[in-house]
Amino acid sequence: MSERTLKQLVGALAVLVAIWAVSALFRGGAGTIAAPGEVAGFFDGLDGTSLDKLRVARGAAGFELERAADGWTVDGYPADIEGVARLLEILEDASVGDLVASNPDNHARMGVSDDSAYVTTFTAGGDARTLLVGKSGRRFGTAYVRLPDRDDVYLLEGDLRAHLGRDVESWRNRTVVTVDTTSVTRIVVDRVDGSYVLVRGDTAWTLEGSGEVAGTAVAGILAELARMVASGFLAEGDSIAGLERAATTTAFDAAGSVVAELTFGAGSGDRWARNATDAWAYRVSSFRVNRAAPARDDVRPGG
Repeated sequence: MSERTLKQLVGALAVLVAIWAVSALFRGGAGTIAAPGEVAGFFDGLDGTSLDKLRVARGAAGFELERAADGWTVDGYPADIEGVARLLEILEDASVGDLVASNPDNHARMGVSDDSAYVTTFTAGGDARTLLVGKSGRRFGTAYVRLPDRDDVYLLEGDLRAHLGRDVESWRNRTVVTVDTTSVTRIVVDRVDGSYVLVRGDTAWTLEGSGEVAGTAVAGILAELARMVASGFLAEGDSIAGLERAATTTAFDAAGSVVAELTFGAGSGDRWARNATDAWAYRVSSFRVNRAAPARDDVRPGG
C-alpha cells in the first residue's frame, strides 16, 4: 500500500469519526452513557400493586392520586378507574435511559429546572422517591428527567409525561350513576310540569294508572340509569348551578329500596345533575337529562 493511499484511508476514517461525533451530539450530547445506579433503578419496585400514592406539582398546579380501600382517589375525589389503569401500565414499563446533558445551564431548555418541571413523587410501601420530569424527549414517548439536587439529565423511556399535565377534573371519575337495571322494578319521575310512575310487569313496563308506555322511552331511562357519564363538574360560580330543579328520577327494586336517585337542573343546554349518594354536582348534557327524566307525554305510546 502506497503512502498516499494510506493517508487517504486515514483521512476517510477521520471524516467518519467526525460524522459520528456530530450525530451523537444531535442525539443528546452525551452519546450512549447509561444511567448509573440510583437513577437507573428509579422505577424498580414501582408498579400497579406497590404504588400507594402519586403526587405531581408544577407551580401552583398539580394533583395527588392515592390508593384507597375502595379504589383510587384524586385530591379526595373518586378517580377515573380507566385513567389510573393506563397510568399504572405505563409505570410498569417505565425506565430511565441514557445521559443527555450534565450542564445545569440546560435545565430550563429541557424543562427540568425546579420552576418548570413536573415534580413527581411516588410512594410505595412508605418509601417516597421524587423525579423531576421535563419536556418531551427526542423520540415519541420519552421525556427529559433528573433527580432533585442533581445536574445530570436523562431520557425517560415510557409515555409517563402525557399523564402528568392533566388537571384534577380530568382525573376524576365522571360516572354519575351505575345501576344493575335488571333489579329495577319501579321508576318515579318527578318533574315540575308533572310526575308519573313506571312499573315493571311480567312482560313489559306500564304507566301506573294509564297502561302502556313507549318502549323506547323506558329503554332510554334504563340506559341512563345503567351508566350515566357526565361531561364534567360544576365549577365555582358556574351559571347553571343556580338554576332551579327540573326533575328527579328515582329507581326502586322489588323490595322497595332506592337503588338510584338523580336530580337535574333546569335549562336548555348543559344541566346540573346530582346523585343522592354524592356531595358534588355534575355537568351533563340536556340529551341525557331528557332521556333520564322524559316528560309524561313522551313515555306514552306514540309520544
